[in-house]
Amino acid sequence: MNEYASGTHHEPQILRFPSGPSPTGHSTAPESLAPPPTAPAEPAPAQSVLVFSPRPGARQLLADDVRKRGMNVCETDSPDAMLFHLSRQEFQICIIDDADNVSRIQEVHAAIRSHSRAAQVLCIVSEDSRWGRETVPTFECDVIERPFSATRFGAALLSAINKSDLIRENENLKRQLLNRNLMDLVGSTPAMQALRESIRIAADDDRTVLVRGEAGSGTTLIAEGLHRCSRRAEKPFLRIDCSLHSVETLEHQLFGDESPEGFPGYLKMADGGSILLDNVETVALPFQKRLALLLEKRATSILNGTTESPNIRFIAATHCDLNRLAMEGRFRDDLLQHLSGITLQSPPLRVRQNDIPLLVEHFIGEISLKEGRPPRSVATEALQLLENHPWPGNVRELQNVIERACTIEVGGAIGAESIRPWLQNDSAEEGNVEGVGMTLREMERKLIESTFARCNGNRERTAQILKIGLRTLSGKLREYGYPPRGRPGSNLKIHTAERKAA
Repeated sequence: MNEYASGTHHEPQILRFPSGPSPTGHSTAPESLAPPPTAPAEPAPAQSVLVFSPRPGARQLLADDVRKRGMNVCETDSPDAMLFHLSRQEFQICIIDDADNVSRIQEVHAAIRSHSRAAQVLCIVSEDSRWGRETVPTFECDVIERPFSATRFGAALLSAINKSDLIRENENLKRQLLNRNLMDLVGSTPAMQALRESIRIAADDDRTVLVRGEAGSGTTLIAEGLHRCSRRAEKPFLRIDCSLHSVETLEHQLFGDESPEGFPGYLKMADGGSILLDNVETVALPFQKRLALLLEKRATSILNGTTESPNIRFIAATHCDLNRLAMEGRFRDDLLQHLSGITLQSPPLRVRQNDIPLLVEHFIGEISLKEGRPPRSVATEALQLLENHPWPGNVRELQNVIERACTIEVGGAIGAESIRPWLQNDSAEEGNVEGVGMTLREMERKLIESTFARCNGNRERTAQILKIGLRTLSGKLREYGYPPRGRPGSNLKIHTAERKAA
C-alpha cells in the first residue's frame, strides 16, 4: 500500500542480525533465519467501515486497502453525506481523512458518538498539524499523522476493531446483567423492551427519576430494578409510601431524631443508595417545600462536584398527572422540576396484552415454588379469557386473579370457571354499579359470602383469598348466621339449603 498523502513512502525500520562472527566471538543467526517482521493479525470479516476523504485519490486508496482486509466499505466525500450514511447504517469504524481541514468536524464527531457507543474513529492529519495535538484530546479517536506506512495503518485499523469488539462485548454483558436485574419486569413486547432500555440508560445517570404509571402497573418494581442496575446496587434501597404518613411522620422518617441515640432517618440509613418516594403526589404542600429544597441542594452538589448533600439517589413514583396537579395548585412547580430529571413510564397491561401468557406463567411458577408443588397448567379457554380482559387494575389485578384461581384449583388445569368470577365487570353502567347504595358493613358481608360460595364452602381457601385469618373468617360467618365450623350446616351449600327450606 502506498502512502496516502504526501507521496513519500516510509517503511518501518527492520533490525536484522548480521552474518558472521559477532564482536564477542560467537556466531549469530544468519540473516535468512532472522525473525520476519510481525504482521498485524487480520481483523474479523464483515466489519463495516465508513471512509471519508474530500480527495478522490486518497479516498480510493484507503477504501481499497480496507476492502483487501475483508471489510465492507462505504465511501463519502462530504460531511453532509457522512451524516446521511451514519443515520442509515451502523459502522464499526469511521475513517476521517484530512481531519484538520474538515469543516463541521465537531458535528460529524457528535453524530458518530450518538450513532454508536462502539464506533471507533480514525483521524488522518498532517504531521505538523496543531489540530492533531490540541483538538484531538477532546475527541474519542485515534490519530494517524502523515506520512504513514501500510503497517501503521493496518495496526491502527486492527486496534480500532478490537476496541469496538470489546465495547460491544461489554455492552452485551451489561444487557445480560440488566435482564437478570429486571427479571421481575416480565414481558417481551416492544413496550417492555423500550422500558428496559430506558432503565439501562437511566441507571448510568445519577439524576432524580420520576416513575409514572397507572395503579398496579409496576412502578415500584421499576424503581427497584433501576436501583439494582445502577452503581448503587450494593447499597440500601429504602421505600417510603408517602400516602401512609403525615407531615410529621414523613419528616421523622427522612431526617430522623436529633439525638445520636434516636432514629437516624432514611437519609443516613440509605447513604450511597436510593430512596423511593412512592405516591409522591400525596405529600402535603408544607412538606413539598422542604423536599424541593433537599433536591435542589442535591442537584447543586452534583453540578459542583461537592459532597454537601446526602449521597442518595431519589426516585419518585406516582399514579397521577403531576403537571395537572401543579396547574391546580396542589403540587409545587419547583418540586416537580426537581423530580422530573429523568422520567420513566410504566405501560399499562392493556397495551401489552401479548405479555399475559408470560405473566401467567411467572405468577403460577411463584405460587408453585411457594407451595412446593408442580406448576399448574392453564386451559386454552381460560387463557383466552385473560387475554381479552381490559385489566383496569393492570398487572396487580392479574396476579390477584391467578392467586385466587390457584387457591380454588388444587390440582389439574386452571379452567375458565376458576377465572371468570374474579374478573371485574366493566360493562356495568355507572348507575348500576354493584355496591352503590350499600353500607361498608353490607359490602363486607357480600364480599365474604360471595367468596365463600366460589370456594364451595372451603374456609381455608376463602381466608387465603381474602387475606384474613381463619378465626376472623369463622367469626364473620357466625355473625352472618352460619353454624360453627364442623357442625351441620357449617358448609355453605348445606346452610343455603337449610335457609331455603326454612
